[in-house]
Amino acid sequence: MKAFRFLLCAALTLPVALSCESEKALELVNQEAAIDKYITGTYPDNTVARNDGANRVILTEGSGAEAAAGDTVEVQLTGYVFTSAPATQYLSEQVRTVVGKGKLLPGLDRGLTGVRKGESALIIFSAKYGYYDEAVGVVPAMSALCFDALVLDIVKM
Repeated sequence: MKAFRFLLCAALTLPVALSCESEKALELVNQEAAIDKYITGTYPDNTVARNDGANRVILTEGSGAEAAAGDTVEVQLTGYVFTSAPATQYLSEQVRTVVGKGKLLPGLDRGLTGVRKGESALIIFSAKYGYYDEAVGVVPAMSALCFDALVLDIVKM
């Protein structure tokens, strides 16, 4: 009898779990479309670097060598929840970190790979590369994020 109840509960909850994952997958697709629409509509002439889920819209070109995995980057960041454009600001800080070592959100880590000293850029990515389905402070779960980044320094490895 216990086995029957377990199987019945599993059969009833599986469609709900699959439905939630399908909704999240659809939300991520919608976020990627909104990001692409924003970039092409607002910055049609800017260079856009795409790196495995992160979109970096270069506002002002930097100079010197590009930051690569293992390099230390000092950057001024302003973070926003992204809906169809940057919206709620939730962060403003200067960060010194090693790029490509998983010390930042995956989207931010990937977005900073390839930056140059003095570069000003927007780094935009879906919830998949941010906090995903976790709410953090004023950032709701399943939120796309946008960071206004100014690269202050790069120390090569």
